[in-house]
Amino acid sequence: MRRQISFIAVLLFTSVFGFAQTVEDFKVKTLGAANNNYRKSPKRVLIADFQVQFQTALNLEDEKKGGKMWRKGIKGDAKAALTLILEGLEGDKLQALSDQLYEQYVADLKAQGFEIAPIEELWNHDVYAKNREKRWELKSGNGPEQGNEYGMILTRPSSQQFVVAQRQVNKEKGSPITQIGDYEASTERKLGLKKNDFIYNKVVIVVSAFDNALSETARALNRHTGYAQVKAETNFKIGEKSFNRFNLGTMVVSKGIEVADVLEKQKFDASQAAERDRNGTEIGILRVWEVENRADINAAIVKCDPDLYAKGTLLGAEAFLKATMQAMVDKSN
Repeated sequence: MRRQISFIAVLLFTSVFGFAQTVEDFKVKTLGAANNNYRKSPKRVLIADFQVQFQTALNLEDEKKGGKMWRKGIKGDAKAALTLILEGLEGDKLQALSDQLYEQYVADLKAQGFEIAPIEELWNHDVYAKNREKRWELKSGNGPEQGNEYGMILTRPSSQQFVVAQRQVNKEKGSPITQIGDYEASTERKLGLKKNDFIYNKVVIVVSAFDNALSETARALNRHTGYAQVKAETNFKIGEKSFNRFNLGTMVVSKGIEVADVLEKQKFDASQAAERDRNGTEIGILRVWEVENRADINAAIVKCDPDLYAKGTLLGAEAFLKATMQAMVDKSN
C-alpha cells in the first residue's frame, strides 16, 4: 500500500489581552412530556451525577472499497484519516474546573430557593435495591478519567459523591457501554415516574474543541465517486450532547453554545482518490488489471492557551447551567 503521510503542527500564540471571549446566542429546548412541570414537586433537588467531559482529541476515518467498475476496469481502495490532538491542558486544572462549576451550580440552585438533598436518599431508593452493589457505586471525582469516546476525558466534582453505573456490567451481551446506557436510562425513567421527596437531577456538560466539518451532501457525493475524504475544524463550544435532566424533563441546547476567542479557527482535511485501471495490460493472451490501494493520513497537534481555555469553559458552562436551571425554575412556579 502506498501512503501519503503528512504531519501538521498548529501553534496558537494567544494573549489574554488580545481576545474578548463572548458566548454566542443560544436557546434551551426541553425534551420530554409536553406538560412536564415541577409545580407539585418538592423544592429539593438531588444531584445524582454531575459530569464534565472534555474533548482532547478527534479521529476521523473514511474508507472506500475498490473492485470492479461499472463498465470495465477496476479501482483500488481509498482511505483518508485525520487525527487532531489538543495540547496544553493539565488534569488537575480540568478537575478544578469541574469543582468550580459544581459549587456555582449548587449556589445558584440554593439562591432559587431549592434545598440540595443528600445523595444517600438516592442510594437507598428502592429502584436501586436490585443488585445495587454489582451495578452501581458511590463515586466522587478523583482527577480525570477516560470517557466513553476516543479523546474524551471525564471529570466529576471531588467534593461530592454521585451514584455511578459500574462499567463491567453485562460484558457477555455485547458492548458494556451500551448495556450501561440501557439500564441507566431504564432506572432513571422508573425513578422519574415515582413520587419522590426530591427532583432527580443529572448534569452532563461536554466541552468540545473540534467539529466534523464535512457536509452530508459532500459525504453522499463521495460515496458515489469512491473518493475518501474527512474534514474537521476547531470550534470551542459547550457541545450539543450536553444536557441537564430534572426528573423526566431534559434541558438541551440543540446546536451547543459557542464561545468566541478560545481557539484560533483552523481547518484540516485528508482526502484520497482511488487509483483506477480502465484498460488493463496485455500479457500474452491475457489482459491484467492492476491498481494500488492508497491512503492519505494526516495528524495535527493544536496547542491551546490553558488560561483562555479555562475561562472559556467557565463562561460557556455556567451559561448552559444557568439557562437550563432557569428552564426548570420557570416550570416550577
